[in-house]
Amino acid sequence: MTLRSFILLAVYTLALAGCKTSPVTSQPAQIPATAAVLTPTERPTATPIPQTEVPSASATSEPQAPIRHRIGVRTVDGMGEFYDRLTGEKFIPRGFNYIRLAPMGGPGSGLWHSTLNPGFYEPERAGLALQAMGEDGYNVVRIFIDCCRPGSNAGDPQGGVSQPYLENVIDFLERAKANRVYVLMVMDLTPAQGGYDEMWSQCCTLFDGENLRYLTPGGHTGERRFNQDFIRALIEANAPVDAIFAYDLTNEVHFSVNAPPFSLTSGKVTTANGTTYDIADPGDKQRMMEENLVYWIDRQRAAILEVDPTALVTVSFPAINLGETTIDPAPAIFESTADFVDLHAYLGWGLSFTQYMGRFGVAEPTEKPLILGEFGADRRGFADAAAAAGALLDLQVESCRYGFDGWLLWTWDGDEQEDLWNGMSEDGVISRELSPIVRPDPCDPGVEVSRKR
Repeated sequence: MTLRSFILLAVYTLALAGCKTSPVTSQPAQIPATAAVLTPTERPTATPIPQTEVPSASATSEPQAPIRHRIGVRTVDGMGEFYDRLTGEKFIPRGFNYIRLAPMGGPGSGLWHSTLNPGFYEPERAGLALQAMGEDGYNVVRIFIDCCRPGSNAGDPQGGVSQPYLENVIDFLERAKANRVYVLMVMDLTPAQGGYDEMWSQCCTLFDGENLRYLTPGGHTGERRFNQDFIRALIEANAPVDAIFAYDLTNEVHFSVNAPPFSLTSGKVTTANGTTYDIADPGDKQRMMEENLVYWIDRQRAAILEVDPTALVTVSFPAINLGETTIDPAPAIFESTADFVDLHAYLGWGLSFTQYMGRFGVAEPTEKPLILGEFGADRRGFADAAAAAGALLDLQVESCRYGFDGWLLWTWDGDEQEDLWNGMSEDGVISRELSPIVRPDPCDPGVEVSRKR
């Protein structure tokens, strides 16, 4: 299957299974020039981060890389945590995914990401959402850099990065920074335009589907060049990259087990890491997944740091692996150089949080920080938003036993996805009850949610 065919199939599949978003119903007002926002730091008491700018370089006499990114990762008593590089305070990521969806084509076509796309981006609406998040004490928002919308994605048909798309990203970053909200930027697939897809969309008979991205040299090259081009373009445009919390290498990394080489039953293949694997040996197939996952993460992170040396780089994993895709995040957690790992979990999909952790191979706190970059609740599992809020609060508290360091709800106001409760559902009860202002300590179960009966 060619990449383009694969992506078109993925668009409609993901629109139903893993593509999630957020609309608001009221007309946004003009954003105030300033906003006083509290940002939680230490448990159990949250204190505001000082309203000071990030320095452009370190204060030591030795020449060092500019401190573009204010949030870093450190190890304390053997456990990793986030911290503010300027103040030294512990930083606890709490926030939302901000997602807009629109039909991919004509009437009846599947929905796809449109948050920052030229012709779709709504800056005032985004600004109003960021202001509200900041006022509630949330400090991180997760957004997607779109790969696939025809004629309106992150790639330029003439080659390279789309300047109009880049300008929308910069506008969003500026609005986020004005409200003291950091941005987790999901790089996702390479864009359909710009010359990046051509590096990996077709290879040979031994690789297809998502496997082209992670197992072939062309897949590595396309991802590396796009990430570097995009981040370099942001820096050269004087974008507020200090507002970027981290770069996610892709949304929900996974392999296609129904496509070559995993669908094959005999023969040998040599992958991007230079290792040859025996397809007839199930153990070798599993080793191929694990070793190439770590190799891909390490190579892509190193490429980003060449351009943006103080950036945090993460990789995210899906809540439920469908029959045609599979992934084990344990190698990323315990073996890769990723600064932290982003796991996803949804209530009402048939698994408890304990079962999710069993699938993820996490039994106790890990040295590498973990976040729930997507956690949410299916409407079919909860009678109303208040009941969902209570269950999500319980999930957040339970996740603390496993050492989770951050939580980003899916989504802020995503009414495009009628099957999921969002932060603004039923007068914003979920956003309000999970707010860092209402619950400064996310691990404290003592705050009761006023569940409707």
